[in-house]
Amino acid sequence: MKNENDVKEWVRFADMDVLSANHLNEIQHSKPLEIICYHCQQASEKMLKALILAFDGELQKTHDLGLLTEQLSNFLTISEDVLNAADALTPYGVKTRYPQELNLEETHVSKALSDMKLIYDFVAGELKK
Repeated sequence: MKNENDVKEWVRFADMDVLSANHLNEIQHSKPLEIICYHCQQASEKMLKALILAFDGELQKTHDLGLLTEQLSNFLTISEDVLNAADALTPYGVKTRYPQELNLEETHVSKALSDMKLIYDFVAGELKK
């Protein structure tokens, strides 16, 4: 893999988003729901981009996780669960940046954290191959 250092750097940045999302969820009261969901989307986006680089693919400037998984489908089979998680997280990449775009509750945060973990674990597993 010619992009090994770049892949590691994308994973390192994803790890910071994972840590931030989990920390804010566990420690902060009241929870900043939008920011937690944002970090979940960002971690997933960075992991998917790391995997694209691992396949020597070209990175798209997008926050749409569906587009990234579509690009990855040229290289491997992606489960329906991962595709659904990507679709669910995509709105958090942009809409959480603006007031009154999303009405979030703690159930959204729980799902976002779960979806982030699913995508993270999928990508990490593929990177180990």
